[in-house]
Amino acid sequence: MKKAALQLIAVFIAAMVFSIPAHAAETKMPSTMSLTEQQKKEIETLEKEILEKRKHVISKYVEYGVLPKEKAEHIKQHMDRHFNMMKQNGFIPKPPPHKLEKRHHS
Repeated sequence: MKKAALQLIAVFIAAMVFSIPAHAAETKMPSTMSLTEQQKKEIETLEKEILEKRKHVISKYVEYGVLPKEKAEHIKQHMDRHFNMMKQNGFIPKPPPHKLEKRHHS
């Protein structure tokens, strides 16, 4: 039971962290891309709603005894840090480092 719960949590966290669509990583995103202030506000509002829902799910895991409260708090702190990083980056998604185009050596 505990192993299954940890696997479920790992899948949830992975889905959260890697929520950028796969095709976004394959598409070169211009480094000069930016959003207008209105667009940033709209994305921020949506991302805050998602963050709160995800935190609620984590709280339910604690309530149902699947996740210890300390671990849940750690996960929520990570979620907050990720949100703040996105905000600092102007809500422009960045592909994970392992998804960046790799250079082939000839």
